[in-house]
Amino acid sequence: MASATGQRPRGAGRLQLHGVALRLFAQNGVEGTSLQAIADEMGVSKAAVYYHYKTKDELVLGVLAPVVEALEAMVARIRTRRGRQARLDELLTGVVNLAVDYHEQFAVMLGDPAVGALLTTHALTQGWDELAHLVVDPSDPSTRIALSLFGAGIVGPLRDPELSKLGPEVLREQLTTLGRRLLQIRRRPTPA
Repeated sequence: MASATGQRPRGAGRLQLHGVALRLFAQNGVEGTSLQAIADEMGVSKAAVYYHYKTKDELVLGVLAPVVEALEAMVARIRTRRGRQARLDELLTGVVNLAVDYHEQFAVMLGDPAVGALLTTHALTQGWDELAHLVVDPSDPSTRIALSLFGAGIVGPLRDPELSKLGPEVLREQLTTLGRRLLQIRRRPTPA
């Protein structure tokens, strides 16, 4: 039985579909990956892919759903912080955590123009303009430029095979430290 979004219930087949689709999206881009190519890689018919999703856009959104849910939770946390510095720090740590915890999906989300276009037309990205106003002072473009540089550059370390040897916690700590420097985030001292 399909849900209101047209998606079938979750299961092992859907998880395998997400894994194969994500790998092919990362290799060939969303536009360069057909549903037939995904089905062929899985060793199933195209109808088997359609059993789970009616369109490729729905499949892309299904693959990225964990990241989008984490993004929505991050935005909710940012809205609760008082002061631009605290909101900016929450944004930084949230983005770093997303990048490290969901690095394949995150890289596809940020690096694929087709995904960017899909997300801008989808209701999932509502509130991002408000978020920019919460964390960036409109009178100071340097913070917005630094944030844009950090956002564009965060995928690079995730794709570097040498840096993957560091392990997720070291990478998380280094990305957070360097992001704070770039964004000039002043941290309050932690009480002893």
